[in-house]
Amino acid sequence: MGTYTFREYGQDRIKIYEINGEINLKAPIRAHNYHLILLTSGEITVDINFRVFEMKPHSTLHISSGEIIKQLYVSKEIYGFHIVFSPGFQTEIRTTRKSPISIQLKKEFPYQEFSDTEYSFLESSVFKLIRYIKDTGHHYQPIVIKNEVHNLLLDISDKRRKEHTGLNTNAGHQEMIRERFRNLVEGNSDRQHNVNWYAEAMRISPDYLSKIIREYDGTSARVWINRAIIRKAEFLMRQSDLTLKEISSRLNFPDQSGFGRFFKSNTGKSPKEFRQELYDQEGSSLP
Repeated sequence: MGTYTFREYGQDRIKIYEINGEINLKAPIRAHNYHLILLTSGEITVDINFRVFEMKPHSTLHISSGEIIKQLYVSKEIYGFHIVFSPGFQTEIRTTRKSPISIQLKKEFPYQEFSDTEYSFLESSVFKLIRYIKDTGHHYQPIVIKNEVHNLLLDISDKRRKEHTGLNTNAGHQEMIRERFRNLVEGNSDRQHNVNWYAEAMRISPDYLSKIIREYDGTSARVWINRAIIRKAEFLMRQSDLTLKEISSRLNFPDQSGFGRFFKSNTGKSPKEFRQELYDQEGSSLP
């Protein structure tokens, strides 16, 4: 699997991984960088913040910094590219194309499919980007690389806007509320568990917030918050050696017993049972 790295200011700014039978992402993981996957052949199924995307050939997927990749399934004989941008590089590129509509659409529609001709054009942009990364003697290498990335992202954004900007005004307003709620939950669910807090932060009533969420997926605002808490709890239990008491405290539960009851009511198993399963899968046992 080929890997191509562009370094600037003594840091890795871009890494391009050639996907050839495997992908350089392990789940569960919280993304600390900005990721763009271009899938040429094969299929990838990925769960990002409880949103499942099933990638088909000739498609792209954006993964933003801070998002949690819970599950990842890769078919055999896949091929494509996985591009990783550092937060600093991402910020520089974003400042040249910070359209509120484009940013909103990317958050709501990170997955995009393309025709054969359209995808071929995107793929040629990636090959050109690789060529510039390899050409370390190019006097204007940083500039041309940023231009190529800029053009690639604009081409994807253009396709997205053509397909999704026909939403009616009311639907767009409700989607903005859902997206804002989703972002608030991701950033605050380890401290705030009450629907009223989120509604107040958004300056809307709890009933109106619940109505919008229920119309969207048939669940409730409470369910969205609970899912986020469970997702963070599972992440902490997978990625750290924290005790269950410490995890309970980090997630703002009054005590470990309260956390245990909450976890079991939402997953069907206790935190100890969940963690034991992790150790069993790794061929170990709890001390």
